[in-house]
Amino acid sequence: MVSVSAAGQSGDTGQAQTWGGPNIRIQTNSQGATVEFSCAHGEMLEPIQPQANGVFSVAGTFTPEHGGPIRRDETPNDMPATYKGEISGDTMHLEIILSDKTMQPTPFTLTRGSGGKLMKCR
Repeated sequence: MVSVSAAGQSGDTGQAQTWGGPNIRIQTNSQGATVEFSCAHGEMLEPIQPQANGVFSVAGTFTPEHGGPIRRDETPNDMPATYKGEISGDTMHLEIILSDKTMQPTPFTLTRGSGGKLMKCR
C-alpha cells in the first residue's frame, strides 16, 4: 500500500506526516488524516494513496467553525467532503469539494514537513 509520498515513490503507511501551508495543516496517519483550517476542521476517512502521477481523491468531512463562544447546545455542521489533489515531491496541491459550493474553500498549496500557518477564528 502506498502512503502520502512523492509520485512514483513508495512510503510507509504507518508513518505519520505533517503537511502545511497558509490556513491549513494536515496530520496523516494509517487510517487517514486530520485537517485543521483557520476557520474549520476536517477528516480524511482513508489514507491518501496517490496514483503514479501523484493525483489522489479521498472521502472525508469538513466542519466550518466561527468566531466567538460555542453554545452548549450547538452541534457541529459536519459536511461530506472530497479531498482531491496532486503530490509532486514535497508539494501538495489540494482542493476540498463540497456539495454546497458557497462553503467550499479556495484551493491550498502545502509543503511536506511544514506545520502550516493557522489563525484560528475562535
